[in-house]
Amino acid sequence: MNKMMTAMAAMTLAMGLAACAEENAETTATASESGSLAGTWKADVASAQAENDVDSYVFADGTYTCNSCKPAFSITANGEWQEVDRPGVDALKVAMVDDMTISSASRRGDKQLGESTWTVSEDGQTMTIVWTNMDGEETTEGTTVLQRTAAGPDGSHAASGDWELKEIGPMSDAALTFSYEIDGDTIISKGNSGGYTAVLGGDAVTPEDDETGGVVKVEKTGENTYRETYMRDGEVINVLDLTVEGDTLKGVSTDPRDDSVFRWTATRQS
Repeated sequence: MNKMMTAMAAMTLAMGLAACAEENAETTATASESGSLAGTWKADVASAQAENDVDSYVFADGTYTCNSCKPAFSITANGEWQEVDRPGVDALKVAMVDDMTISSASRRGDKQLGESTWTVSEDGQTMTIVWTNMDGEETTEGTTVLQRTAAGPDGSHAASGDWELKEIGPMSDAALTFSYEIDGDTIISKGNSGGYTAVLGGDAVTPEDDETGGVVKVEKTGENTYRETYMRDGEVINVLDLTVEGDTLKGVSTDPRDDSVFRWTATRQS
């Protein structure tokens, strides 16, 4: 779970996060102190900013290729389930609905994780992805709009090419709300799609309900700053730096594999 960054990454597989957790008396008292991460937070979609983050897709000759995925992969885009070897996902289903529309879905075992519809604008310069995330306590929905930065190969589907984030549209509250509890050196993170319990500065732990093989290490880096380091197979895949400024939480997610950065803010709810 990577807070708002994970929710925004929902575009293709409808990944989400969220729901608030019940607070105990100690957490409520601590949350009122300046600089404390403890409390319930709601991310602001309008604050989302992506840097050096390009999504690259090709839909052609009945095949879908995700060039920007790590690692890149291709599957048949015939509207039928295709087995894949992806973290937390066993199968994908992709269809070229018409010249301007793509549909996709993902599942793990018998459980469908999410679905999305990608629609390219008439001028071909933007693409709106409407997604549903089913992998959580509550099903969440949202919209993401991408801006074209490069055209796809000649003869390919309109959704092909390179895209970057333009804006985040409406999203379920449960996909934006999360909480932290802090008791001494123990930190508990909770959200709709899972969470973790870790020791600040301690060993990495496996997040609850994680099916990707990932772990997270959490540390307090300053009086009002924290860092979550996400790893898989010994490789750092994301670093989330959090800064508390009163009732505002600033997040900066960095993927060291490609130096992409995602920035967002959240407001304390309690």
